[in-house]
Amino acid sequence: MEYENKFENENEGERDCEWLIEFFQAYDDGFEVTKRGLDATPMVVKKFDLAPNEVMAFTSYQYANKALTAFHFHPDFPDEDRRAYMQGHEEGHELVLSTGSRRAAQRAQFRRVMEGRLSGWGRGLAVSLHTTALYLAAGGPAAR
Repeated sequence: MEYENKFENENEGERDCEWLIEFFQAYDDGFEVTKRGLDATPMVVKKFDLAPNEVMAFTSYQYANKALTAFHFHPDFPDEDRRAYMQGHEEGHELVLSTGSRRAAQRAQFRRVMEGRLSGWGRGLAVSLHTTALYLAAGGPAAR
């Protein structure tokens, strides 16, 4: 790809070049959203009737505590305002909050179920060991 070597801040996890802006935005609640901004294609501009000051954002859930949001800017949207626009909007954060909260609840429920099963097995093992200890303390098989 011809733009491959034009990234400026690649060491910091940010990529800026003439056609792509990419950075990671971490929030105070531990969630992170990867934000990518690029020009909308002429087909997208025509299909969705984007005005020069409009942006379309699409978000997808990536994995635990992380989402990806792609901002499709109208080609006439000022380049210098794009990063500030992306940082100021919380697209992606809402999705990762709702999905992350649901997954945390599912993990907590699974943990409770497993603790219940393991504690039941632990009680059974403790009773078995106690019974075996009493049997051996009473003389074991020789006491009969």
